[in-house]
Amino acid sequence: MAEITYEVLEKFGILSESPTGWTKELRLMSWNNRGPRYDLREWAPGDRKASRGITLSLREMKVFQELLMETEFPEIQDDEEQDEAGVLSEGTAPDGYRKEVGTKKKAG
Repeated sequence: MAEITYEVLEKFGILSESPTGWTKELRLMSWNNRGPRYDLREWAPGDRKASRGITLSLREMKVFQELLMETEFPEIQDDEEQDEAGVLSEGTAPDGYRKEVGTKKKAG
C-alpha cells in the first residue's frame, strides 16, 4: 500500500476533544503533495494517527459556510443527551430536527 503524506498548512481550531485526547479539528491540509483542501477529522494526540474525515475544496467550503449561516440549529439543552459516540439515542431527535432514516446498499 502506498504511503500517505500530508502537510498541515493551517490549523483553524478544535471543535471537540474526547476523554482519550483525540481532537476533532478543522485544518487546511495538503495530502500527497496535492493542492490545499479544508479538512475535518479527528487526530490522536501529537498527530500520531488520524481518523477518516472529509476534505473540501475552497468552493465547497464556501458553499458549506453559506449553508451553516442559513441554517437555524435547534437548541440542545445538554450535550449529555447524546451518547458517547456523539449521536442521539435511537428514536430521539431534538425539536426542530427532521429525522431521516435510510439504508446503504453494499457495492457488488
